Amino acid sequence: MGGFILTNFGKIVKVSLEDNSVKRAAPDKELIDKFLAGRGINAYHLLKKLDGNTAPLSSDNPIIFSPGLLTGSEVYSSSRLHVSALSPLTGFLGSSNVGGDLGARLKSNGILSLIVEGKSESPVFILIDEGEVEIRSAEDIWGMKASRTRKKVAEEKERNVSVGAIGPAGENMVSMACITLDNGHAAGRTGMGAVMGSKRLKAIGASPGDCEIGTEVDDDEPVSEFLDSIQSHPDYEEWSQYDNSTSVKWADELGAGTVNNYRHVQAENIEQADGRSFKDLPRKPSSCHRCPVHCKAELEITRGPHEGEKAERPCYEPLVALGPKCGNFDVLETIDLHNRCNELGLDSVEVGGLLAFAMDLYDRGIIDREDTGGLDLSWGNTEAMDELLDKISQKKGWLGKLLSQGLVNAAEEIGGRAGDFAYHVKGLAMTAMDPRGFKGSALGYAIGNRGGDFTSIYGRPEYSFDEKMAEEVFGKSEVADRLIEEGKPELVKRAAIVSAVVDSLGICKVPLLSLVEDYDSSLSARLTSEIIGEEISPKDLLLIGERIITAERTFNIRMGLTSEDDRLPAKFTSEEIESGPAEGEVVELDKMLDEYYSLMGLTAEGLPKRNKLRELGLDHLARD
Repeated sequence: MGGFILTNFGKIVKVSLEDNSVKRAAPDKELIDKFLAGRGINAYHLLKKLDGNTAPLSSDNPIIFSPGLLTGSEVYSSSRLHVSALSPLTGFLGSSNVGGDLGARLKSNGILSLIVEGKSESPVFILIDEGEVEIRSAEDIWGMKASRTRKKVAEEKERNVSVGAIGPAGENMVSMACITLDNGHAAGRTGMGAVMGSKRLKAIGASPGDCEIGTEVDDDEPVSEFLDSIQSHPDYEEWSQYDNSTSVKWADELGAGTVNNYRHVQAENIEQADGRSFKDLPRKPSSCHRCPVHCKAELEITRGPHEGEKAERPCYEPLVALGPKCGNFDVLETIDLHNRCNELGLDSVEVGGLLAFAMDLYDRGIIDREDTGGLDLSWGNTEAMDELLDKISQKKGWLGKLLSQGLVNAAEEIGGRAGDFAYHVKGLAMTAMDPRGFKGSALGYAIGNRGGDFTSIYGRPEYSFDEKMAEEVFGKSEVADRLIEEGKPELVKRAAIVSAVVDSLGICKVPLLSLVEDYDSSLSARLTSEIIGEEISPKDLLLIGERIITAERTFNIRMGLTSEDDRLPAKFTSEEIESGPAEGEVVELDKMLDEYYSLMGLTAEGLPKRNKLRELGLDHLARD
């Protein structure tokens, strides 16, 4: 196998749904040099196009689909597509990174960024084939669930079409609606499906293109080395067999899991909710573009009330969000709920947070059965959870309408003590790991540009590195101790920067960060140099990553962000964990936050300093 040098980065394609026009422009090489592609180029587009008066569900809010710079290349696991807009859930950065085949298909059709603007008068979908971009009527598929939509759009062409589609939740502009791709992939969090729905854009499909974007070269050593590093890693077999579904029990054993809306960090019956509890189910693995891990799988349910059904296997976050977080330890019901979310086009992690919030309020007597429309929202009642998913996706009934607006708005409308149990950062529901047991992740939750999330600031080294590795990469061995704050600002800075780089290159984080742990970006730099045909150093990539996350923060500040938004819910900074391996832990956030601001060139108020903006070449974009 030979290497592959990019000679054509692709075009920026703008689609206007107002007048059905399609315009193409070649990107400035300086733009690629500064932002790469994917997440980076999306940050640039948003910062350039939007001001603080833009409404997330207005026609003025574009939705941007950008493959990574290396997406579709010879590099293994180069499948990723980044989707961005102003978020209708948070009012800040809308950002989602997703696998499957659509990113590689866009790149093979000569598309570096697909920017969809305006709003159609009637439902439409976009179909891309042999480089041509068509806008077609979606009248006959509007109202369909996500999987049927993908199937119908794929049937438009004889060649295999990869499709990203919204379900009923997106059509109804539910704030946490997602976009589902192919089988088992979702552009989740931050409500990108709602933005598509606001534009009456039902789906985007692309056939394999034949755009020649590069030339073969003989030296493929970095690519081969990447494959060898993936397959020789001790955790490779487990990721291939289970994805990260076994992390449910892992977090519990560390005393930092999530049970009953963060009331508890451990549960006696946690094994019933873990990925190993359904290892007996027949599975059919699937893979993204050139990925040797095959972490996705279709399950055949051979027991229980859903026997005979096929279902996509959830990963760790949905298993917790719809499982123990809601007091549910029936993993087969969790799998069913996750797949129901995919069909409705609901982000299962965000919805899990909403359901847990509602069940917590119900248990505390803050809302009652009259408020729930007759639903018994006792912990673990999966029938009621299933009904509530429908209500949220249809904005049906008082509670369905309320929760469809997200945690912040729901808590504000309920009033009283409700806000004390709405666990979010910047309006985004917090994910599965209790931050009191992972201090680096705690800081990452607090400062994340899209909110309380782990994957966009992938801080694994605090529990996967040993002291020697931590000293080599971060200069502080304390980084490897998850229960202390020291060293965590350095970790979070590097994790945020590296995550932005990886999302902009278009490589999946599972092989590159979970397995190879390329937190010094040395392998990323070699792979990038090989593919683009010019030398780029780890230092170059880290500078680009810092530029990207600073651009995203600058965008958020334009949308109203202040340092007060870089906070954790009070529970995690004031209530100690009661028992277990992390007993007595709370998050001492302020000191970590001050250090992080200093490391990132931010003022005490969290604003980028002018000299930092100049250093990163962002001063011309950072208008008031």
